[in-house]
Amino acid sequence: MRCEEVRKKLEDYLNGTCTNEEERAIEEHLQTCEECEREMEEHINQKKISAKDWNVPELSYIEQRKIVRKAKWKNRLSTAFTVFGLFFIISIGSAIVTGLYYKNTGLTANRVIQTAIQMTLPNVYSDGAGTSTNFYFNADIQGDLQKSVGSEERYIGKYHGKMILNYLNGISKEWVDGRYDLSLIFHYPLGFLNGAYEENLEVYRLGDETWEALNKLPEGTVSEIAVSLDGVYTFDEVKRLFKDYDIDIVWYAIDTGTARDNDTIDVSIGEDLWGIHEYAWYKLLGDDESDKATKEDAFKKGLAFLAEHATWAKRVIWDFDQESIKEMLDYVDEHGVKCYGVVLTGPTKELAKLADNEHITYAALGEVDFWNWTGKQTGGALYN
Repeated sequence: MRCEEVRKKLEDYLNGTCTNEEERAIEEHLQTCEECEREMEEHINQKKISAKDWNVPELSYIEQRKIVRKAKWKNRLSTAFTVFGLFFIISIGSAIVTGLYYKNTGLTANRVIQTAIQMTLPNVYSDGAGTSTNFYFNADIQGDLQKSVGSEERYIGKYHGKMILNYLNGISKEWVDGRYDLSLIFHYPLGFLNGAYEENLEVYRLGDETWEALNKLPEGTVSEIAVSLDGVYTFDEVKRLFKDYDIDIVWYAIDTGTARDNDTIDVSIGEDLWGIHEYAWYKLLGDDESDKATKEDAFKKGLAFLAEHATWAKRVIWDFDQESIKEMLDYVDEHGVKCYGVVLTGPTKELAKLADNEHITYAALGEVDFWNWTGKQTGGALYN
C-alpha cells in the first residue's frame, strides 16, 4: 500500500473493519514507514483523549489491538449471520413462489407428457402424475406408466423429468425389468387396398405365426395382441366388429394420413403411429367435462394440445413436428377420426378365434400372462 491509501484506512483498521488482506498490508507498511506510524499514534492518542473525556481508563497498544481484533471478528460474524438470514428468507420465499408457479405449470407439463404417451405408445397410459417443487423455481415431475393385460391394469414403469421455470428437461422412462418390448405393430390397409398383397406374403406369414402361438398357449392364460383391419372404421364400427367376442378393446390406432402419405405398410412406435386408449381417452379432453364429449373429440383435442405445447411435446415424442400435427388435425377434420387397428386383450383362446375374422389382416402378439379374466372379490396394492 502507498502512504495515502494507508492513512485513509487507519480509522477502519483501528475499528476492526478492514479485510484480512488490508490489515496485513497496513501492518507491513507501518513496519517500514515512520511517517505513517506517527499518523497511527496520533489516531491512537486521539482515542485516548476521547477516553479521558468519558473517564474511561487508557489502554495499552496491545490491549487496543485485542479490542480491534475482537471487534473485527464480531463484525464478521454479524455479517455472516446477516447473509445467512437473507439466504434463509430468500430460500423460503423462493420455495413459496415456486410452489405457486408450478401449481398450474406442473399440471400442464404432466398433462402434455401423459397425452404424448397414451397417443403414441400402444396400450400404454400414464396415471398417478405429480409435481414436487424445490427451491429457486426447480421442480421434479413424475408419473406411473400402466397397460392393460387381461382384466388387470399393470404397472410397467414410470417417467420423470425436471423443470426450471418453463424449460422441461428431457423426459426419461424407467421400465420394469429395464425395457419395454416394441412388439405391438400394425399394418396400414393402404398397401393391401393398392394390390400390394402379393408383395407382402411375408406379412401374412408372420400373422399366421401369431395365430399358431395363440393356439399353442395354455387355456389358463390371457394375452395382448395388436390386430390390423382391412380398412378404416369408426369407433362404433370397430366395437361392432368385436361385439361377439369375450375380449376388451384397449387401444385404437388412428388414421392420421401420415402413413397414407408415406405409403407405409408397417406402422410402429415412432413411425406415424398415433392412437387413443380406451381407459384414458377422457384425459385428453382437459377441462371439457361435457357428457356429450366423444373419443373423436378427445383425439382432436389431444393433437391440438400437443401442437399448442410443442416445445414440451418434443421432449417426449420422437421426431415431433408441430406442422405435421396441424396437418393431422386437418386430415381428421376432413376424413373423420377412424381406426385401422386395435390392441385387444382377453383369454388367449378367445383371441385365437379372431383368426377367422375376415376384417383382420394381421396380428402381432404382445404380452401373455396367467389367467386373470375372472374378477376378484377383493384386491389392492401396497406402494410403501
